[in-house]
Amino acid sequence: MKYVSILSSFLVSSLAAAQPSNGGAPQPPAVPDQPSAPAEPPATDPVPVVAPAVVEAPVVTTPVVVVAPAVVPSQDPVGALEPKTSGFKDGFILQASDGSSKLTIGGISQFDGRFFVNDDNNVQTDQFLIRSLRFDLRGTVYDHFDFRFMPDFAGSKLLVQDAYVDVRYTDVLKIRFGKFKVPFGIERLQSEGQTIFAERGLPNQISPNRDLGVELFGDVGKGTLAYQFGVFNGVADGSLNDGDATDDKELAARVFVRPFAATGPTFLENLGVGVAATFGDKQASLIQPDVPSWKTSGQNTIFQFRAGTTLADTVVADGRHDRATVQGYYFFSRVGLIADYVRSAQEVVLDGNHDRVSSDAWEAVAQVLLTDDEATYNSVTPKHPFNPKTGEIGAFDVKARIGEIRTVNGSVFQKYVDPTKYARRAWSGGVGVDWWANRSFRALIDLERTWFTGGAKNGTAVTDRIDETSIIGRVQLVF
Repeated sequence: MKYVSILSSFLVSSLAAAQPSNGGAPQPPAVPDQPSAPAEPPATDPVPVVAPAVVEAPVVTTPVVVVAPAVVPSQDPVGALEPKTSGFKDGFILQASDGSSKLTIGGISQFDGRFFVNDDNNVQTDQFLIRSLRFDLRGTVYDHFDFRFMPDFAGSKLLVQDAYVDVRYTDVLKIRFGKFKVPFGIERLQSEGQTIFAERGLPNQISPNRDLGVELFGDVGKGTLAYQFGVFNGVADGSLNDGDATDDKELAARVFVRPFAATGPTFLENLGVGVAATFGDKQASLIQPDVPSWKTSGQNTIFQFRAGTTLADTVVADGRHDRATVQGYYFFSRVGLIADYVRSAQEVVLDGNHDRVSSDAWEAVAQVLLTDDEATYNSVTPKHPFNPKTGEIGAFDVKARIGEIRTVNGSVFQKYVDPTKYARRAWSGGVGVDWWANRSFRALIDLERTWFTGGAKNGTAVTDRIDETSIIGRVQLVF
């Protein structure tokens, strides 16, 4: 019992020392004499007994608080590049959280109704059609690499209109690789949804469309000077291509100046003039003749070289092909004007006979907004989009156009073209009206008349083809 009394006293004093102070309140007795205490062996080492008293609840929670901040999800490189931003501005936008990469998903849909007036002999076909149906994927990766991919599915066919990559570290000098518009015609360089009339004018019939190549381009002086210089496979007038059947290539260069873009009176800010030229050499074949054909706004053929089954009855390009153009525009407030002149000269061969065929074309286009909106080279954005609830009507305009196209050397024309089927000269005049419900949705109607010199026969004599009058209506969605 002596040892039991000593052990009991030691335990009571130890537990009393381990208890926190309670304002001097008496503490309950710690482990009074228990019936089982005599059965325990005497404790000779105090360390095992003291250890349980040191384990306090607050100490156990400390590691949890310290370890939690060690998880840092933001350091995951995949998560950092995951697109976090989306929106809509001229297309649906997905953008990386750091802003270095962006994708804009756009499109163009053009539903046309094409009708012909005074076509008693049903030479032309009245029809509805899908003129354009394009997805437009454009964007930037890693800040300095821009791209565009635009396939066209109109007519239930697949045609890649644009597929290129730009390397851009400065606006003064950029480089482009792929398939894109040749830097030449002022109206051709407008987007398909931005032209004033539904169909481009006659000068585009002797201007290049799209081609594969490499181009250096840039802007100097805050838009005062724009330049483009490229090397391309080479295409026939008015054409586009996805390859080349010859080793010869074509050079293209364009300079466009807006002298008052950065400094000057506001009403002259969007006055621009430019020149462009292409130089090339072609040794074509039956597979790829590389000669043009011209069409009216109603898409009927004005002019076409003789075509057969052999080189004895088929005209093909054979030698130099040069083009040059002078162009300009002016936009201020509600008024827009575009004008250009184009000349093209192509060396051709038919059954061993070589000649140089020259053609030229010009046009002038005017636009006047009827609403309080601004005309621009990049179309119209209504200040007050259509909203029947608030009485907003969108934007309206009226427009007019006149132009001409012809072969310059008439004697050569007789040799290489059938004058009883195709005209040597055509000129046209048109008027129209547009309605923009908003920046994306546009409806228009154009009336255009085309007059011809040649292109028909009366007995054995060559006579003028009957004038063509077309009405084109379009409902367009661009984003």
